[in-house]
Amino acid sequence: MSAKKFDKPEGKEHLDKDFLEELKHKIWSTKGTRFTADSRLKATAQLSHLCISILSVYLIIFGLLTVYKIYNPGEDPDSANIIAFSITATSILLLVFSLYENAQNYQIRAKNFHDCALDLADLYNELQNFKTYRKAATDVEKMEFTQDLQQRYQNVLRKYDNHSPIDNRKFKSEHLDYYKTLGWGFKLRTLGSYFIKTKLVYWTAIIVPGIILYLIMK
Repeated sequence: MSAKKFDKPEGKEHLDKDFLEELKHKIWSTKGTRFTADSRLKATAQLSHLCISILSVYLIIFGLLTVYKIYNPGEDPDSANIIAFSITATSILLLVFSLYENAQNYQIRAKNFHDCALDLADLYNELQNFKTYRKAATDVEKMEFTQDLQQRYQNVLRKYDNHSPIDNRKFKSEHLDYYKTLGWGFKLRTLGSYFIKTKLVYWTAIIVPGIILYLIMK
């Protein structure tokens, strides 16, 4: 009796093929995910710099409101404390936020992910060349090539930090033609999760002080 063959869902047919094909998929998907991580960190660095700059502007504006007496709280002590509280809160927020963001080293981490993706691209191209021009290779030659490539693939991964799970989800959501079983629901959920994890805190820090300033001036 022949062994039962389990059908794989669409987008994972490589698991039913030989190990070289599976290795090709691993390198391809990891390469793409590392490029995605590179793009995420570069975008985060830009948004972080924008956020810090806008918070600095807010801090200056709050200070100028009292200097030029643009905001006059009158005799209400609670209103008089709003500007002082806003300046102090924004100063603390800016200090903590700046220290935290500078410690993240977004640009350096992005470069590392980019370099990792380039190293994986070299392996992927080598594999493609082997499959294209060494079609007459014996099973022993295929095994030796696969073992060597697998080892070098693992060595590349050991050199760099791992990417975030959201990077892998983002990569898959951009290749639904391959990961067909995931569907548009997965893409929409990923976009929402991606915004929350990578942009929400920055836009909150940018918008909330602006709302406070608007309420003060109203």
